[in-house]
Amino acid sequence: MWPWLFTRNRRLLQLWQSAMAPCGMDEVETSGLWGWRAKLTARSGPIAVRITDADGKRVRVEVEGPEGFSVLKLRRQPFLLRAPEIEVGDGPFDDQFFVDGPVGPVRARLDGTLRGQLIRTNADCKALEIGGGKLRAEMREEALPRVLPLLLEIGRQLAEPVDVEGRIANNVRRDPKAKVRLFNLLLLVGERPGAPETLETLRTACSDRSSEIRLRAAIELGEEGRDILLKLAETSPDDATRARVISHLGSHLPLERVRHILSRSWRKSQVQTARACLETLGHRGAAAVRVLAKVMTERTGELATAAARALGTTGEAAAEPPLLQALQSEDKDLREAATAALGRVGTAAAVQPLQEAAERFWLDPSFRQAARQSIGEIQARLEGASPGQLSLAGAEEGQLSLATEAGQLSLATEAGQLSLAPALAPHEAGLPEEPRQPSQREPGKPAGRPV
Repeated sequence: MWPWLFTRNRRLLQLWQSAMAPCGMDEVETSGLWGWRAKLTARSGPIAVRITDADGKRVRVEVEGPEGFSVLKLRRQPFLLRAPEIEVGDGPFDDQFFVDGPVGPVRARLDGTLRGQLIRTNADCKALEIGGGKLRAEMREEALPRVLPLLLEIGRQLAEPVDVEGRIANNVRRDPKAKVRLFNLLLLVGERPGAPETLETLRTACSDRSSEIRLRAAIELGEEGRDILLKLAETSPDDATRARVISHLGSHLPLERVRHILSRSWRKSQVQTARACLETLGHRGAAAVRVLAKVMTERTGELATAAARALGTTGEAAAEPPLLQALQSEDKDLREAATAALGRVGTAAAVQPLQEAAERFWLDPSFRQAARQSIGEIQARLEGASPGQLSLAGAEEGQLSLATEAGQLSLATEAGQLSLAPALAPHEAGLPEEPRQPSQREPGKPAGRPV
């Protein structure tokens, strides 16, 4: 045996024993003093520790424990090549580790304390993993006094039996990371819906400092959580959260409150909230038409377009005049939204303005197609009309005609056009002749425009 090897092993074992002393381990044994690899083993209750020499400058530590170790699988992720199997919700932790295992027990164990210990340990280690019932780490020998106590504490936590549901509920209440609290809440609701512990946790979560968590908890509580949702709709500073609240409440949100929230969202530039208000107003029928028409007229861009769509959703004939005005807009999105809405609420009176708008914007093929579609929808609604009403002509698709009786006018068209067909002569209809009225159409002017 080379004297230097003996000297090195003795130095390492002394260093390891010194690092182990404050950790409260018993049954400490050393070996390999006269071999190539020095080794120290120790045990405390269900935890066993082995320290071995890696290459004279680095040391390996292996902590082995009972069942808890086999539940959680964890390894370092230095290059962020892919997402972890289980996202915990703690950004710095998820960036550093791949985590796998049964979702409930894993989330239950990875509370804020354990995650913090793993992050601190990882900072001093060249390698760190949990798997196969063991916690393994490799580090420079000078880091051992800092890292060993952390590794043993992690091992003790993993060795403890865990009440999974109770720990998850506790994570919802106390974890410092909002996203972790949310993930644990959703897990509890998914696995134990309606359980007393779940309901109690949901009620507690309604007071969480995160508006997202308050929202999800109130939704899960149903009618019991409606007051929380109404309050969130009025007070939440987060645009996306308020929009989701309004969409979820729907008809349970009084009309005046919707209008009030809409007005405030304009002033604060909360576009998502304003859009949700407009969509909700679309389901309020005639009572909302005036408000929606005002928004469409006074606002631009996304909100004006959303107001046009909502006018179509109302299903009210009163929505037709403002939508006809919007056909003249230079805003392509607004124009197409108004056209589509007219397909839902437009009457026969909307057909000619749609044709004229399609001719005016003839360089916009998508708008021309939308106009044709809307005219077809109007035709379909009026099919089988009684005498004097607009109905679908049977000759070609896209034609319109007036349902007639003897002596009434009819509309005979080519595809996409409107024109007046000659009426029956009075004597053909069995009626007395009347003085002929002059035509209201200028000579030579076509009866319709192609769409």
